[in-house]
Amino acid sequence: MAIAGAMLALVGHLLPDANISTSAVGQIVRNGVASIFTPDLDVGTPQYQVQIFSRDPLIVFIRDFLSSYEIEHLLRLSEDRYQPSKVYRGYDESVIDTKMRMSESAPINRKDPVVRRISKRALEFQGWRGNSSFVEPLTVLRYNVNGFYNYHFDWDESLTEGNRVTTFMVYLVGDCVGGGTNFPFLPQPDDARWCDVIECDEEGRDGYQGVTFKPIAGSAVYWENFHPNGSGHTKVYHAGLPVKSGVKVGLNIWSWDSSWKRPEIAA
Repeated sequence: MAIAGAMLALVGHLLPDANISTSAVGQIVRNGVASIFTPDLDVGTPQYQVQIFSRDPLIVFIRDFLSSYEIEHLLRLSEDRYQPSKVYRGYDESVIDTKMRMSESAPINRKDPVVRRISKRALEFQGWRGNSSFVEPLTVLRYNVNGFYNYHFDWDESLTEGNRVTTFMVYLVGDCVGGGTNFPFLPQPDDARWCDVIECDEEGRDGYQGVTFKPIAGSAVYWENFHPNGSGHTKVYHAGLPVKSGVKVGLNIWSWDSSWKRPEIAA
């Protein structure tokens, strides 16, 4: 009330002769008070940078996909929600399998304003895919020492209609040794500028073939899971490599397309 009174006095002082009704002044005050106590969702909105890593399959590195404000917000939302990560076995069956995956997962409230903004950004990044595509609920993943996710596809080979068509692997915390995202069937690029983003030296590659993206906080790796004809792209086979020290926290953003059909079914 003290703030509202001060603002009302300020309006009267600045506009002593203006023909402003009491209700209009009240609205000005209410708007001003609301702006003080309502978080500005534009604060911390990142200006991300994009670099195409591969065109077949389409893989894109996105620097500063999340702002530091968004990262801290997601970490706060997830802190009390972690559970052991499960492995999908098909037909809505998921099990804990520490030979395949060892991490903790925290589902995030999709109604949270910041989460909605991130989901919207991810959807818009992909262009106009039609009304059949939507972003699945976001999940934060925490990998402590020895945490990993063995090689897998994000798309489901058993489905005939509807599938996970795109993936964002977003890094919230990368204060670790190891923990990169490895694509064993991708060729290492010749351009040395990529060495800021991927492991290039023998120590960093640690004996793994293909390409390993470094877990750089705020950045994301985006890829398409299917060929244009709807068949799964085998080169997006990937793994979250073991964390040797420190901790890695990631964010999965997946898009589902209900109009996808297995090619032999669609033909």
